[in-house]
Amino acid sequence: MELIKRRVDEVTFFLTMLAVVLPVFSIAAAQGFLFLAFLSFLFEKGIRRDTGISLPPLKAPLLLFMAFTLLAYLCSPEPEIGSPPLRKFVLFVIIILVVNDFSKPRLFQTYQALFTAGFIAAGFSIYQYFFLLRGAVTDRLTGFMGHWMTLSGEMMLVFVALAAYFIFARPSPKLLWWIALGVVGLSLTLTLTRSVWMATIAGLLTLLWMRCYHWKSLAVVPLCLVLLLSMAPRVFRERMWSVFDSQNPSNYARLAIWKAGLRMIEAHPWVGVGPQRVSRVFYDYHPNSNDRYRSGFFPVHMHNNLLQFAAERGIPCALAWLWLILKIAIDHWRGFRRDEDGTQTKAIYAVGFISVVVLFLAGLFEFNFGDSEVLMIFLFLVSAPYAMKA
Repeated sequence: MELIKRRVDEVTFFLTMLAVVLPVFSIAAAQGFLFLAFLSFLFEKGIRRDTGISLPPLKAPLLLFMAFTLLAYLCSPEPEIGSPPLRKFVLFVIIILVVNDFSKPRLFQTYQALFTAGFIAAGFSIYQYFFLLRGAVTDRLTGFMGHWMTLSGEMMLVFVALAAYFIFARPSPKLLWWIALGVVGLSLTLTLTRSVWMATIAGLLTLLWMRCYHWKSLAVVPLCLVLLLSMAPRVFRERMWSVFDSQNPSNYARLAIWKAGLRMIEAHPWVGVGPQRVSRVFYDYHPNSNDRYRSGFFPVHMHNNLLQFAAERGIPCALAWLWLILKIAIDHWRGFRRDEDGTQTKAIYAVGFISVVVLFLAGLFEFNFGDSEVLMIFLFLVSAPYAMKA
């Protein structure tokens, strides 16, 4: 019986690892393995009656977030279209699987598998850029994904997680990890996604500050960025400076969409306009209906996590989500500061903390929490530190 228990435990771990690594290649495959991992986990708990299910200290904000989402769904004028956000809650099973089935060695195995998968996906996107000529702003890299925002969100998480792993865990051989970091970083650059660029730069600055609590460590990155920007091809310089252009199509669209979102919140502060209804009712709250023909104007969502939840599901839901994100960040920051071994455990906390930082910052300009591929990787990275306490 002990042999069977051990084998089932290994199967659950392996299936979960595939579930959190494969989103960079295929969301269907990743979710299929997640389903199998949960079935294996339930079978494991059925034969191991001596152990319960450990849960991280996130129950209150997570349950509130889910409850307010359900309330918004029930109050929606069109509940028949609002089920996708409810189905997405299945992905949060990743938290339970990681916390209950992962040890420190297993976490590092999964990190390395994720970094390897990210390296391959990044390599394919670079191939797209140079050989399939997918480098224009209107025809950006997608890698194995269907949209450039998904690719850039995944590469952002892989890049900062790999950077934190490299800085604090000090793996060997270092050359391989330098190459992987460079390839993923190049892919991230070639996506031309400004919000992800800014979030990644902020993440690198944060990691350097966490490693060396001194202003000099913060000065290194801006200096390097100035040098790189001065030597970068024209398309990258123009893309970066376009952040300050109020007439840029993307900039205009975001400002207009945010204003309409605030009007939605004002009109429906408690339960929002209803899940999946933002795009359907958008022009009821946006005064210029001609913008529907404007280049780069895509009001499919609010292009901001907090604003999206508030407009779609109400202010209480948005506050519950913000509480969840802050709780994870504070827990991992405290764990990082409290740990004194300076290597593996510190690296796990650093990966979890920096993942929250970059997802939140990039999410000021994009609804990345609603992207299943990005969310699955994120949930693994932020669950990992809780696995050490289970």
